[in-house]
Amino acid sequence: MDELQAELMAAFASELAEHMAGIRAALADADAGRPVDLREFSRRAHSLKGAARAVELPATEAAAHEAEALLLAIESGDRAMDEAAIVELRMLADAIEDGAAPPAAATDTEREIEPERRVAIAGHRVERLGRSLHVMATQVAEQGQVAERLDALSQDLATLLPMLANSGDGEAARRLRQATGELDRIRRLHGRLRDALDRSSAELERDGERMLLQPVATLFDGHERAVRDLAAAEGKIARLQVADIAGEADRRVLNALRDPLLHLLRNAVRHGIETPAARRLAGKDDAGTIAVDARIDRGRLTITVRDDGAGLNDAAIAARARAAGLIAADAPVPRDHALHALLFEQGFSTAERLDEVAGRGIGLSVVAEVARRLHGSATIARGTGGGTIVALAVPVALTRRTLLLVEVGDMRLALPADAVQQVRRIDPVELSPSGSDTMVTIDGTAIPVSRLGDMLAVAHGAPAGTLPAVMIAADGVRRMLVVDGLSDVRALLIGDVAAIAADVPLVLGTILLNGEIVLVLDPVQLVRDRPGTAALPIAADAAPEPHGKTILVVDDSITTRTLERSILEAQGYRVLIEVDGLAGLERLRSGLDAIDLVVADVEMPRMDGFTLLAAIRNDPALKTLPVVMMTSRNSPDDIERGLSLGADAYVTKQDFDQGKLIGVVQQLI
Repeated sequence: MDELQAELMAAFASELAEHMAGIRAALADADAGRPVDLREFSRRAHSLKGAARAVELPATEAAAHEAEALLLAIESGDRAMDEAAIVELRMLADAIEDGAAPPAAATDTEREIEPERRVAIAGHRVERLGRSLHVMATQVAEQGQVAERLDALSQDLATLLPMLANSGDGEAARRLRQATGELDRIRRLHGRLRDALDRSSAELERDGERMLLQPVATLFDGHERAVRDLAAAEGKIARLQVADIAGEADRRVLNALRDPLLHLLRNAVRHGIETPAARRLAGKDDAGTIAVDARIDRGRLTITVRDDGAGLNDAAIAARARAAGLIAADAPVPRDHALHALLFEQGFSTAERLDEVAGRGIGLSVVAEVARRLHGSATIARGTGGGTIVALAVPVALTRRTLLLVEVGDMRLALPADAVQQVRRIDPVELSPSGSDTMVTIDGTAIPVSRLGDMLAVAHGAPAGTLPAVMIAADGVRRMLVVDGLSDVRALLIGDVAAIAADVPLVLGTILLNGEIVLVLDPVQLVRDRPGTAALPIAADAAPEPHGKTILVVDDSITTRTLERSILEAQGYRVLIEVDGLAGLERLRSGLDAIDLVVADVEMPRMDGFTLLAAIRNDPALKTLPVVMMTSRNSPDDIERGLSLGADAYVTKQDFDQGKLIGVVQQLI
């Protein structure tokens, strides 16, 4: 067995174990007279049938197909879920497992050719290591609370020193000075140890995450033959084109995508590619093409499956949707995106007959459900030159994810940063009513506005002046969410939501932040129309008086600079933006704006923050300008370097909050 085949079989074995556990549990429920979810049972058999075809296990494929057909007959009422049916299903379940059993004589030979560089480690052990490392990193981060208490104690002692000196008790004052000095030494030692521990834990965590990475290209291996065979069974000709794909992703993500990818290829063959005769009439080659591509951008893996077939049949989709009750009889047919999204609904199918290739409404609903479970999304659209395009977008890893933290009343909540398109403040005069909704116009497009507190049914703060808001996008739909405050941007581990919020549809997961559980909200659910949400009031208190001061923010991260701009503008400052140190220096030297303070990131392309700071201090016209350095690197060496170059303040992003930034700015200007 070659290395690729061994890898595919290992993935199939994991999938087989998962689905068979569910099938056996369903059979146990049937034996006990408990209700059985026939659609879930059928979905598992359908998934195993496709997976077995991919790894060339015909006996397992045939048994799974028979089980699926029997379950469909039971679901439609043609067969009863009686003792005979249960016995038959149990025999088919045994046949599924028997067909996947490896030949006993092959193990010794396979062991001899196993490359020495590979070490077999159980996946669950690697995942457990990753979770342990994340817990350790969280505990290390909480050491900041110790530093804060040491700082507070130092300030208290410094306040007591002059009081004792004035009391005339020289010995007490001397001992207090000694204690203060010792406390300062402890603070410095704790700071150095904490920084070293931060770096070590971060490196350990990265190493643990790397152990879970696997080339994305392995996801597409072995599907060319499956596409050819599926097409031949349909009397069609199809070829699969896989682009050169670079990059790595979490193996758990890739394993979860194997079944949905097979469903998409099967649907492209069955519903997309035409017969050779039909293609000739349309002026096409006899052979249809299914093109698969994958790209990684901003921590998200997007897989695109395109075919050059007949494309989406809107009339057939609408007819089936009405028959399934997804569109009311007297309601107009949705257009484009809204209509095509119905293809992902449970039980929806335009297949005319039952066979081994058709998905029977299972395939695309599985695709959408897997995407959601991976904190991603699935979309389907008509190709610009014909055919159909299906896209799956999911995070590259199931470990850390960049989140925007927001405040609503007394709650702190998190939004996935990759779903955030804008962070801005809305003037109430920009809002306009539209039926039961409130809208705001952004770049010529009307965007619905909702107060996040109302959507979650939690108390929110009273509006005062301009309204902090976040525009999110998911599945091609945008919505502006009004919040009470913007807190931070952090890369954090998203945990399972089931333990504490299983019945909250808006919640994607949870994070642990300084010992507090914070809910991560699902952008896909947030952008949907939610009946009962109160319209946003179009009145607010007067905005804060402008300071007349201008601040230049220099940062290459669009999320960070937008957050800083929003916080500063909320306090009445005028804020200018530049994307790197060189652009910031050119802006300063142009003399076009009277700038009162600079907030600069340390790590930037072209010119970093240290070089920008040195240039400001060496320019006679700029050398007195206050400069605040912002960095994600909480290193004593970096802080010392920044202060030695003349920085007026140094704010680390780990400890960043809007109150701290505002306080520093108010002290300087």
